[in-house]
Amino acid sequence: MLTSFFGKSNPINYLILGALLAIGYLFTQFALGDLNLTFKSTFSHLFFIIICVLVLLLLDFIVKKNGLTKSNTYTIFFFSCYSLMFPAIFFEHDIIFANFFLLLALRRLMSLRSDRNTSKKILDASLWITLASLFYFWSLLFFIPLWIAVLQKPNFNYKQMLVPFVGFFTVLVLNTAYQLIVNDSFAWLFEWKQNIGFDFTLYNSLAILIPLTLILTLYVWTSFFRFLQIPALPLRERPLFILLMYVSVTTIIIALCAPQKTGAEVLFVLAPFSIINANYIETSRRERQGDTESAEFWFKEFILWVALLLPFIAFL
Repeated sequence: MLTSFFGKSNPINYLILGALLAIGYLFTQFALGDLNLTFKSTFSHLFFIIICVLVLLLLDFIVKKNGLTKSNTYTIFFFSCYSLMFPAIFFEHDIIFANFFLLLALRRLMSLRSDRNTSKKILDASLWITLASLFYFWSLLFFIPLWIAVLQKPNFNYKQMLVPFVGFFTVLVLNTAYQLIVNDSFAWLFEWKQNIGFDFTLYNSLAILIPLTLILTLYVWTSFFRFLQIPALPLRERPLFILLMYVSVTTIIIALCAPQKTGAEVLFVLAPFSIINANYIETSRRERQGDTESAEFWFKEFILWVALLLPFIAFL
């Protein structure tokens, strides 16, 4: 049973999910791309496979470190399966980079509740967000949940609201200096902002429409279920869940702002969606005997199997 297998944090779980992402990346490049293997391209593909696996491990670290889920691998299971549903992700290296940096920022956002080294954490998050914007401009919208996290933290100080500007201008100045040295030009500043695309033609494809519908349906359902659970949550967990909801809504907006709608932009929403889905799967589990016979158990099992099998159907 998938619920039992991924309900644990065994090393084999990480190995299987990491291998699935690596195989999915390679299969996409061979089957759907115009792959011309050279030493340079081989190194490039290997590098991005490593980045994809690192994203998986980073997401798992974030949820475990901040207690966003219990000790299981449901989050990275959903993230891996969702990623494989959209092969276009593996062709958009800028989006992969931007998502990686936003996850590094998310790690800092979630850790603000500890109220230790607060200014350093805020500065780190703002640096990662601005760095992500160099690859995908609308990543700057992630400053919104950062400021919300600052407002939510214990012992709030209004001066801390100014720290993100320091991180923003630091990256801006450093990149400007780099561009001047390498290209002798300020042109990147005028090319930095990306226009918002309104052409959703590719979303009419069943290969994108079906998995996107599944992901959004699960997000709405599991979010609603989680909202009903708020009164039962420990006080220290409530701010984290509320912040996670802000993050999920922000990532939806970030994805919608993509200049070209190819399906790869969906990557931005997968991390918060996966965490929320994992919360639903683990909190709806019953600990009593006979749980395996309950309708609730089979519904969870069905969700996990659909998430696992849909990427294979999409590739076929």
